[in-house]
Amino acid sequence: MFRSGSSRRLALRVLICGLALQFVFGMAYAWGAVAPYVRLHDHWSPLLISAVFSGTPLGYGMGIIIGGWFADRSPPRRLCWIGTGLLLIGFAVAFLLPSGITFAIFYSALALGLGGSIALAGALAAGISAFPGREGMIGGTLTGSYALAAVVQIPVISYLASTIGWADALRLVGSIMALLAVAMVLLMPAVPRLAHPQQTTGAVSFLQLMRRKQVWTGFFLEITASPLGAYAFATIATYAHSLSLALWVATVAVIAVAVGNALGRIVAGAASDRFGVNRVFLVILALNLLAVILLLLPGNGVTLLLAALAAGIGFGGPAGLLSRLASASASDAPNTAFGLLFFGYALGVFAGPLIGVVAGGNTRSWFVLGSLAGIGLFVLIIRGVLARSRPEPAARG
Repeated sequence: MFRSGSSRRLALRVLICGLALQFVFGMAYAWGAVAPYVRLHDHWSPLLISAVFSGTPLGYGMGIIIGGWFADRSPPRRLCWIGTGLLLIGFAVAFLLPSGITFAIFYSALALGLGGSIALAGALAAGISAFPGREGMIGGTLTGSYALAAVVQIPVISYLASTIGWADALRLVGSIMALLAVAMVLLMPAVPRLAHPQQTTGAVSFLQLMRRKQVWTGFFLEITASPLGAYAFATIATYAHSLSLALWVATVAVIAVAVGNALGRIVAGAASDRFGVNRVFLVILALNLLAVILLLLPGNGVTLLLAALAAGIGFGGPAGLLSRLASASASDAPNTAFGLLFFGYALGVFAGPLIGVVAGGNTRSWFVLGSLAGIGLFVLIIRGVLARSRPEPAARG
C-alpha cells in the first residue's frame, strides 16, 4: 500500500503506534505482580484474586470475535479508539472504586480484556494494510510487544507495590499507560480497511468460517498448544519452591517463561511468513513436549529453567501465529477468522491453570497438560491430510 518514501514513513508510524498500543494493554500481566500484596494487606479471597486473573482471557475471548468481525467492515483506527475508550472507562471505575468485583469486571474483563482485544484487531488490520503480505510478521510483533510488557512493567509495578501500595502502583502505571494509549491512537495515521480481492460473495458468517476445515483445525491447534504455557506462567515459581530449589531459581524461572513468551510470539510470526503455519506449529508442539519431559525429570535448576523457557515459547508461539493462520485459513475474511482463532487461544489460556489444578498439581498436572500437546500433533496431521484432499475456496496453504 505504501510505496513512496513519505508513505513508508507513514507505514512505519502505523506499526510503531500499534506496537506501543499493545504494550499498554500488556499491563494485563501486572496482576501477577500485585496479587501477593492484595492477599497480604487487603485479605481478598483466593476466588476474587483468581477472578481478576481469569477476567482478561474471558473478555479477550469475547472481544476478539467482535473486533475481528468489525475489522473486516470498519476502518482500523476506529477500533483502536473503541479499545482505548474501554480501557479508560474500565480503569476509571476500578481505580476510583477498588474492590474485587470492580477489578474483575472493569479492570480485567472490560479494560484489558474487551478493550485490549478490540484494540488488537484494529492495530492488526492497520498493520496488515500498511504492510500487505507480512501478516505473520505484523501479528508476531504486535503480540510480542504485548508480551514484552510483562518483562518491563512487572519489575516496576512490583517495586512500586512494595513502597506505595499495590492500588496506588496500579493507579500510577495505569494512568501513564492510558495516556500513552490515547497519544498513540492520535498519532496513528488513518488507513482504510484492507479490501480482500477474493471476497466476491459478500460477508462470510462465523458459521461458514467454522465449517472450513482449515479454520476448525486451526481453532483446535490453538486450544491444545496454549494450556501448558499458561499453567507454567501461573505456577512455575511455586513448582520450583516445591522442589526445594533456591529462591533465585523460582524468580528466574518466571522471567524465563515471560521472555520465552515474547520471543515465541515474535519469532513464530516471522517464521510463519517464510515456512508456513504447519511447520511452525510442529516446532511449538515439540517444545511443549520437551518442556514436559524436562519438568518430569528429577528436579534441578538447569532443567527447570530450560523447561520454563520452552514452555514460554510454547505459550507465545501460538499467539504469534494467529494472523498468518487466519489469512491462510480464510483469506476472504482474515480478520473475522483471526477473532475465531484467537478465541481458541484464549480458551486454552483460560483452561490451562484450571486443568492443572483439577489434575492435582505437580508432576500429574504437567503430564496431563503435555498430553494436550500430543493431541495437538494429531490435529496437525489431520490438518495436513485435509489440506491435501479437496482445497477449500479462499484458503491458502
